[in-house]
Amino acid sequence: MSYKQPRVNPHLPGWRHTGARWCATMACPLIGLGRWLGQVSSWLVLGVMCAVLATVLMNALGINELIRWDEKILLLGKAVTINTMTELQWHLFGLLTLIGASYAMHANMHVRVDMLHHRMSPATKHWVEIIGHLFLLIPFCVLVAWLSKHMVQMAYVSGEQSNYGGLSDRFLIKGALPAGLMLLALGALGQVFDRLARILDPARDVEESSDAG
Repeated sequence: MSYKQPRVNPHLPGWRHTGARWCATMACPLIGLGRWLGQVSSWLVLGVMCAVLATVLMNALGINELIRWDEKILLLGKAVTINTMTELQWHLFGLLTLIGASYAMHANMHVRVDMLHHRMSPATKHWVEIIGHLFLLIPFCVLVAWLSKHMVQMAYVSGEQSNYGGLSDRFLIKGALPAGLMLLALGALGQVFDRLARILDPARDVEESSDAG
C-alpha cells in the first residue's frame, strides 16, 4: 500500500472530515519513518555481499587475520579476522530483516495466508487490519521487546563478545531486536491511524496495487 495524501471528500460531515485529517496527520510521520529506514537499510545488502566476498577470499588465500591494531574499536575489537567477516554477515542480515519488516508492512509486501481478504469490502479490510495490529502485532512486539531487555543488559554488563576472535560488543546486535520490534510496533500504530482515516473518509482509500491477498 502506498501512503500518499489523497483527495478529500467535500460531502462528508465535519466531524468525519476532521477525524480523518487528524488520523492522517498522526499516521504520516510513523509510516514515513518506517519507509525511510527501510529504504536506507536496503543498502545493507551490499554490506552483506562484501562480507561474504571477503570471507570467501580470506578462506581461499588462507588468511585468518587481515589487520590488527592496539586500541579496541567498537564492535571490531582489536583485529579483523575471518570470523569477524563471518559474524558480520549475520549481524548485517539481522539488521536488514528487523528494519525491513516495517517497510514490508507499509509497502504491503509481507507474507499473508489469505483466503477471505480479497472478498472483503475495503472498510472490512481496514477493520481487520486495525484489530490485528491493535490486539496481535503491537502487543507481541512490545512484549518481546520488553522481555529481551534483560538479555541486552546482561550482554552489555558482561561485555559479551565472540569466543572465536570475531565481533565484540554483542549487546549491539542483541539490542537491535527490541529496537526493530519497537519500530515495527510504531509502524503498525501508524497503519492503524491510516486505516481509520480511510474509514472516516473513503475518498482517501486508494487502490492497493501491491495487494498480497
